[in-house]
Order: sequence, then C-alpha cells, then structure tokens
Amino acid sequence: MAVLTPEQTRRLTHLMDARLAREMDEIRSITARVRDARDGVAPADWIDAALANSTLASDDAVLGQDAQDVRDIIAAHTRLSAGTYGICVDCGEAIVYARLLAYPTAKRCVHCQRLHEQGGAREGNLRSS
Repeated sequence: MAVLTPEQTRRLTHLMDARLAREMDEIRSITARVRDARDGVAPADWIDAALANSTLASDDAVLGQDAQDVRDIIAAHTRLSAGTYGICVDCGEAIVYARLLAYPTAKRCVHCQRLHEQGGAREGNLRSS
C-alpha cells in the first residue's frame, strides 16, 4: 500500500483548506443575498415574483452543495487526523495521489467509487483480483 509523503499530504491539506475557505465565503455571500432578498420590497408583479423564487431556489441548491462540500472536507480532515486519509473506505487500498489531487476529499479508490456509483459497493468490499 502506497503511503502519501509529507509533502503530498501538505499539498492536499492546502487544497482542502483553500476550498473550505471558498465554500464558506460562498455560503456567507448567498446567505446574505437570500436574507436581503427576503427582507426587501415585495416584487412588483408575478414575473418578478417568479424570477425571485427561481433565484432563491437555485441559491438553496447551491447552498446544499456547498454544505455537502464542507462536510466532505471536514470528514477528510478527520481521516487525516486518524491516519486513514488516502485509504479507500471500501477496500482498504491506497487511493492514488493523482485522484486525490483531482478530488482531495475522495474516500474511495476509482474502482470502488465506480462500484459505489453503480450501487454495488459495500463497506469492507474487497477487490477480486
């Protein structure tokens, strides 16, 4: 099982911390915008009302994704602290560094992630070689 070097771990931690800061900034920005929109003047007509509702609905979707991203980053930091970061939660094999660079919060190797997306992965899933 390949182990991440301290430099690789630092780089991945930096990527996650930068992403966390961006996500938190976006959450604060959207929250302020939604609060201002809800506290503002009522829309003048039904078209304005529909546009306002559509914008609020899309903001809710973005907030939901941002919140999930924050949870994923926190979970990755927890795995770092526990010494299990970079280890697939399904098969126990190392997650390749290139995958972690592309997706620093990855908790599964490519193989197990594919199975998971197809609904076939289970905790403790061992690859058949």
